[in-house]
Amino acid sequence: MQGSYQIAIQDQENAGLPERGTCPVTPPATSPAWQPPVYIVTGGQGEGKTTFVQKVIDGLRENGVKCRGIVTPGYYRDDVRAGFSVIDLATGISQPLCSDTPSAGGEQHGRFYFLPEGLGLGYSALAAPRVPGTADILVIDEVGRFELKGAVWAGCLDRIVALPYPPMIWTVRSDKVDEVKKRWPLARQVVVGIGSATHGDVVRELVNEVRMYRSVSCE
Repeated sequence: MQGSYQIAIQDQENAGLPERGTCPVTPPATSPAWQPPVYIVTGGQGEGKTTFVQKVIDGLRENGVKCRGIVTPGYYRDDVRAGFSVIDLATGISQPLCSDTPSAGGEQHGRFYFLPEGLGLGYSALAAPRVPGTADILVIDEVGRFELKGAVWAGCLDRIVALPYPPMIWTVRSDKVDEVKKRWPLARQVVVGIGSATHGDVVRELVNEVRMYRSVSCE
């Protein structure tokens, strides 16, 4: 494997996840030292980071993992990236997020104009849930050059990391990983190159992390 991603696969058959509201009789001995990880899914521009994460989310949900947050699939015009939409993972609601076409009321960052409706949906999806403990994984797609400048999702990220948070998945372009890790220096940062791991590998890893998260949350 390349980078800092290391596979630690365990047999999941019949292992099961502790249900919400139930605790293991004996919490794992390592739980006091356990910290929720942020899995940084990385690759080049347009290489498929969002598609990779969507497959991970599908696999996690098949294992009973509750996911919230956002994914932002892009679209093309004449083979050029022309914009993005944003999907709230908790509700499935989608809105146009940004476009390279100027828009009245749009918030310009680089060559894109971010729409109030899309930003509002993203802010809502990344806000603290009204009912604590209703999500096992928080997804933020993506953390990039605009966030490093304090724009788009940067304020959400600052609030999230200042409070207890679940395991997370962020997408980050390869050339921005070091800057993102420095800007948000969380205790456990696991870099996953989409060219060196499969979404199945990541699902198995994160199912283990969610099991620990639920166990620790019971203590």
